[in-house]
Parts: sequence; structure tokens; C-alpha cells
Amino acid sequence: MYVRASTEHQNYSTTHQEAALDEYAASHSFSIIKTYCDKGRSGLTLEGRAGLLQLLRDIQSGEAEFKVVLVYDVSRWGRFQDVDESAYYEFACRRAGIAVAYCAEPFSNDGSPLATVLKGLKRAMAAEYSRELSAKVFHAQARLTQAGFKQGGTAGFGLRRMAISAAGQPKGILGPGERKNMPSDRVTYVPGSHEEVAVIHRIYDMYLVERMPDVGIVARLNSEGISTGLGRPWSAHLVKQILTNEKYIGTMTFNRGTQRMRTARRSNDPSKWVRREEAFEGIVTRERFDQAVAERKRRRRHWTSDEMLDELRDIMVKHGKVTADLINASDGPAVKSYALRFNGLASAMGLAGVSWPSLSQATITRYRLRCVTREVTAEFVRCAVLAKALIECLTPRTWRLNGVTVRLLCTRCRYERSHPCWKVTVAYEPAVDFVVWVRMDQANTNVARIYLIPLADFPTHQYLWPSNRTLPYYEKYAHPTLAGMFGLT
Repeated sequence: MYVRASTEHQNYSTTHQEAALDEYAASHSFSIIKTYCDKGRSGLTLEGRAGLLQLLRDIQSGEAEFKVVLVYDVSRWGRFQDVDESAYYEFACRRAGIAVAYCAEPFSNDGSPLATVLKGLKRAMAAEYSRELSAKVFHAQARLTQAGFKQGGTAGFGLRRMAISAAGQPKGILGPGERKNMPSDRVTYVPGSHEEVAVIHRIYDMYLVERMPDVGIVARLNSEGISTGLGRPWSAHLVKQILTNEKYIGTMTFNRGTQRMRTARRSNDPSKWVRREEAFEGIVTRERFDQAVAERKRRRRHWTSDEMLDELRDIMVKHGKVTADLINASDGPAVKSYALRFNGLASAMGLAGVSWPSLSQATITRYRLRCVTREVTAEFVRCAVLAKALIECLTPRTWRLNGVTVRLLCTRCRYERSHPCWKVTVAYEPAVDFVVWVRMDQANTNVARIYLIPLADFPTHQYLWPSNRTLPYYEKYAHPTLAGMFGLT
């Protein structure tokens, strides 16, 4: 015989089913030699049903010493949402010479047309019952959430579950794994210990004030031996939950994700969430929570492949090396993102040119100049927009502003002549009207000066070679900042 019950409190408990199947066996002169049982298991899928899985294995392996499988009714065999799945498992038994008898059904499973039609109808009814029950449970949970009560699950770090009587009186804190003792009771949240609440506030400080990434917060908490209360170390996922879950401001939320009928879980659009604000005492303020959410949106951006590689070069310029810890500690993408995008971190570092243990000073200078060019280009466009100039991009560093063509040029300090000098290209094809020259200092670490050079003053030159001796001549073209050059002071 095979028996199954979803819960211990069902009308059709496994004990009730076994008694009915024993009576059926006695009336048909059957001898029960083995019982397969699934207690507390849903019939929606085969997953987790050890009894039925073992039954099917015994039958298909040819080790079965029986000729008939007794089942209480079609729904005990399964409430599969695809009725053909239920038919398939029965067919697997019949193909091995094992019959399946539904003892409480008003028909004999003899393969007749009537039995076939009734079985198909019963299977569809069993599947529909689960769908209707799922909808009813969902609407009930939504109503209870709107009333401010929690719907299953753990409380989370810094919170505790409190049982509430039907009259609205607190009954006590529920420990891990404990459940309310009355069906009419409800559950809400209350703040946890003072130590855990202090840790939550500290996490917000590290994220908003110290501007630490999630992995940095995790490393600090674990290094200090702070317990999560879950028997495992801190993780980036746990820190993210504290910074993004509205339960920490006292809002009860339901339907953030959907996993009905044992399907794969998927996230729901926030417009479908069921929310009740101020359902219980929050730990952090709404203002601080909103700041954390806004900061997370600012940090989370879509990185192009070129931008990700530039971030690796920035790390090399800043630290002289690139390691996984330095990548995770930066404001750029995490190591996992590089591994997914470039099929491995080593591949990404090779493409960025930072895979060697150390680089020459010239290479580091070249990378630093690339970073400066990128930042100055963005600032140039921003100032042009603020100045309300009619801007047209001709190349990545050439624009037409109000009909005048401008070329942006960042140059490093060279030591190819008797004095430190800078090479400034002034001949372009097609020709431009002005060159915005961004000069690095002699150490090539910072921008020293910005010049707006009219090429009409140098009609016969292809290059200019300003040195530390001739720089005073170019002061008439100098501006302290790009904003000052655009008159935005």
C-alpha cells in the first residue's frame, strides 16, 4: 500500500488511509506485504516524496514482490499540476506488471473507457483543488499582512517573533523553530537584544558614513567576532538584508517573491508587494533607511566591459598591484562580476594589462593618464552643458561648441630633453580651432594646469614642446579649472 498526507492534521491521515486500505485488502483477499508512506509531504511534485520514489524504484528495478499497489484515492497518488505526470507514474507501474487500485474511488481501475475518463477527471480535480487552496491561502495571508501580522519565516538578525493572542495581547517571544500554540494566535516582530540593535546601527554607519562596501562590513564584523545568532559567520547577503529590508523600519511586507505550487521562486515587482507601514516598532528611522537604499542604487550601476577594465587599471595605479581583496574593497564591480563577464578574473586582468606582479613606472603613468583623461572628458562635457553651449561630439575627445571645434589633450611630463617638458600636438586633420591642454605635474600624479590654446597663434607648428623654463609664456592661456574656462565660477 502507498499512503500520503500533507500535514499531520488532515482528515485523510496516513493512519486513516491504512485502515481503509486494510479493509479493502481483506475484502479482496489481498495480503499486504509492504507499506510505502509519505508523511507531511505535498502531492504537487515528486520531489521529497521518499515513499513514492522508493516504490517506483522497486517496481522499475524488478525487485517488487507484489502485484498490486493500493492507494486511497487519486489525490493521494498526487496532485500534480500536469495531469499527464500522474498518468505517467501509474503507467510505469502497469508496464512492469503492477496494477494500481484506488480503493476509495467509485470506479474500478480496470482500464475501461469509463475508468479512463473518470481518472482523468479526478486528476484534474485534484490539481484544481491545490490551485484553489493556494489562492485562498494567499488572500488570507495578504489580509493578515495588511493587519500587521507576520506570515511565516524567521525573524532575521536584530528582530524577534512575538506571539499575539486573538484578543491582541502579547503571549511571549517565540524561539527559533517554535510556533504559536493556538490557530487563532498571530505573530509580529519586536526588536531583539540591545547588542544586536547596536550592531544594526553600526552597519548603517559603516555603509553611509564610512562608505564601506558590503564585503568590507562583513570582513570587519567577522574579524571582531560579532555573532550573527545563526551559528555561521556574516555574509554580504545578510548585510544587504539589513540595509534593504523594510522590516527594520517597522514595515510588514508580504509577496516580495512568488513560489506557488512548488514552482521556481521569482521576485515580484514592488507594485505587487503587500505592505503595512508602522506595523511594529522599527529599529532604524525611515530617513536613514531611504538614505541606504539611495546609496545602494548609486553604487549599483551597469558597467561596460571597458569601464570594468579601467577600474582594474585604477587599482593598479593606486596600489601598484591588483588583488581580489583590493577589487572587492573598491567602489567598482566585485570579483564575481569580473569572473562572470570575462570568464575568470585572470582573463580580466590580462585584458586590462595588470596581470603581472609589478609594472614599470611608465606603464603606471600611462594608466594614470588614461584615468585623468576619462575624468576630464566627463567634466568638460558637464561644464559645456551647464554653460548652455550647443555641443556636438565629433570624436571621443573632439567637439564643436557653438560652431567652434575644440580638441581635449592630456599630456604627461617627459624627460626626453634637457629639461622636463610636455609634448602638445597642435596639428590635426581635420583642423580644430582650439586645444584644451591638460598638463600633468612633473611627477605625473596630478593635474597641474589647464590651458585653452588658440591654434591660430601657432599656424606653422605641428607640436609644441613647453618646458619648465618656457611655461610662463603659456600662462596667458591658463585657467585654474574647466569651470573657470567656461565662465562658471
